Amino acid sequence: MNIENLRSLSRKKYQRAMNQLVRKINKSLKDDWLWDGRFTLKQQSAYFWPYEDHSGGHFLAWLTLVDNKTGAEEYMDFDNYGTEYRIMRWINICITEYFNVWKENPDPYKQAEMEGRYPAASPDTKLWLLLAV
Repeated sequence: MNIENLRSLSRKKYQRAMNQLVRKINKSLKDDWLWDGRFTLKQQSAYFWPYEDHSGGHFLAWLTLVDNKTGAEEYMDFDNYGTEYRIMRWINICITEYFNVWKENPDPYKQAEMEGRYPAASPDTKLWLLLAV
């Protein structure tokens, strides 16, 4: 197997891992009881630099977080080291600081509870809370 094939296989491996992670995070954002699918994570592009000894490489993905309600977007690049935690942390910072969702709705928990999306509003959760006390 020549070096070009190894390079493309390594890139594909990192790209598959990033695709799986983006799908997992999007499913989590869609199923989230508070935001209810308001945000979407997209990968804009990716770059791969192989190591000199061809044992692997450095993968860099350019991600975009989109607020589906307002259309606002925030961009960030992530590499292949400790990615999931860093992406989730970046999403939380974007939601709370850059998109100003707290400014437009100071208490989204109350709104979610009124719409029946808050976990404490479900009868099963209330029963569990009563049993826990």
